[in-house]
Amino acid sequence: MAHRGGCAFLFLVVGSGNLARMGFEVAHGLMFHHFHSDVHPVGQGSISGDEFRSMIEFYGRDNFLCASEWFDRALAGTLAPNHVCLTFDDNLQCQYDVALPVMREFGLTGFWFVYTSVLHGVQEPLEIFRTFRSTYKAIDEFYNDFFESVSVGEFGDLVQEKLDGFDPGAYLVDFPFYSDSDRRFRFVRDEVLGKEAYDAAMYALMESKGFDVDSVAQGLWMDRDQLKELHDEGHIVGLHSYTHPTRLGELSRNDQMGEYQANFDDLVTVLGEKPVAMSHPCNSYNADTFGVLRDLGIQLGFRANMAKSREHEFEFPRIDHAIVLEQMKVGRE
Repeated sequence: MAHRGGCAFLFLVVGSGNLARMGFEVAHGLMFHHFHSDVHPVGQGSISGDEFRSMIEFYGRDNFLCASEWFDRALAGTLAPNHVCLTFDDNLQCQYDVALPVMREFGLTGFWFVYTSVLHGVQEPLEIFRTFRSTYKAIDEFYNDFFESVSVGEFGDLVQEKLDGFDPGAYLVDFPFYSDSDRRFRFVRDEVLGKEAYDAAMYALMESKGFDVDSVAQGLWMDRDQLKELHDEGHIVGLHSYTHPTRLGELSRNDQMGEYQANFDDLVTVLGEKPVAMSHPCNSYNADTFGVLRDLGIQLGFRANMAKSREHEFEFPRIDHAIVLEQMKVGRE
């Protein structure tokens, strides 16, 4: 695949020493999800355009490669330990509105990993639920309402039984920015309830609070024209599954193929060429996933942490922006 677009120019080194201080000894991606602005509300883990700009400066602009150069160097095995790229998951409108203008200032392109069911008008619950959580002044207020609602439902006894033996400190250890409450919630969501029961519980809670799903959904995701615009500017738009299962790696190989084939076909239609890169939704994958991706001709993939050395072409490491924010705070103290 011939990638269009490149880095427009280089900035003076601002933070190259910060990479060494943080102990980053391997090329990696910087991973982003949510941004806030006057249009997009503040939510758990969201950052502003100014914070995004400060992160680029903290890393040092000249440590960043544009997406096409990163891709080519990754395949050639010529990435240096200080090489960093920008990556964005989930096809979010806030990324286009807030992050993209900052990237244009710096002459940078990045990887945008999108799930595509929303291009067909599907209101994927994952983002709907997150937006609902953001309507609370504090995330723990949401957790209180959620667990109170679940406790009086048919799964109340099961949830309590599982939580009685649950050690939050031993769960999701690769994501240190999660609080104990975050871990309990994700444990119940993914390990105890499962998708069907969790979705039912959340829709019931949203209805009880008068949350207007249809209105909120209209401003959550990028559309086909915006994705094509990114592609035409030299960004790499890649796979992130069709519906964004939170436990994709636990699906059968056929079901995984269904998720990625539909995602692949949609992007071929939107971009006019085959996608070649991807990232794993919720960092969930297995050996079957690798086989599916190779069958589709995907050449490069990212995981969602820095926990281990890369073993496959689909395990390039990334660090969550929240960890970098903490490092920046330490640097200012």
